[in-house]
Amino acid sequence: MIHFSNVTFGYANRATMLNDINLHIRSGEYVAFAGRNGAGKSTIARLMNGLLLPTTGQVTFNDYVTSNENDLSIIRQRIGMIFQNPENQIVASTVFEDIAFGLQNVCVPTEDIERHVTEALSQVGMLNYYNSDVYSLSGGQKQRIAIAGVLAMGPEVIVFDESTSMLDPEGKDQIALLMGELHKQGITIVTITHDLEEIAASSRVIVLDQGDICYDGSPEALFQGEYWRFPGITAPFIVEAREALNRKGLHSSSALTLEDLVDDLCKLH
Repeated sequence: MIHFSNVTFGYANRATMLNDINLHIRSGEYVAFAGRNGAGKSTIARLMNGLLLPTTGQVTFNDYVTSNENDLSIIRQRIGMIFQNPENQIVASTVFEDIAFGLQNVCVPTEDIERHVTEALSQVGMLNYYNSDVYSLSGGQKQRIAIAGVLAMGPEVIVFDESTSMLDPEGKDQIALLMGELHKQGITIVTITHDLEEIAASSRVIVLDQGDICYDGSPEALFQGEYWRFPGITAPFIVEAREALNRKGLHSSSALTLEDLVDDLCKLH
């Protein structure tokens, strides 16, 4: 699906951000990119759909190449991006107009636009806001509208670039749950995040440090091992609780959610 082949990237007058990255993201995966600030996470996100082009090497999506200008429009339809600040993706005053904008740009017939908008709003639980003023919505609701705008285009992949970092705890939980639901529906999810719960919810974690991949594996393996060796990685609350219980002799195997931790403890009695 998405393939990085010997990719390097550097901004003008700055140190190289990515060093000879080789990476393959398969269809249906839920991948979290983690690491400290400046590690190259957001750079990778923008390289995926051609918002940035590699200095050397090649980024491809299926048979399309991001450095081929003729391929970019289809790549950007298939790989949707959700950014940190949802207001940066708002282009119209009402929810309907905002979601319809992208569809109009790719010449979807007018009679089909309403159906696409309705379906996308239903997927994110915002159908009741069809005619609402976008700027009257909360941060979490605006982020859902941004996601609906991407969903209306029928993407195969959605990349969330720090998309929960500006939200309150309730908004973060809502978007995290939505990401999980979209993954269950068959959409490949890529999240660029510092949020430990998002990392734990993924099926694959890639940790970057100074432009290199220093870990690529499951969150279970990461948090069962010496995770503290990786820059920018600390334990989520559940792992800390699990380790505290282990020290008390109440062994919980590899629980990464509260539900799994409770299940493990119930099996001990």
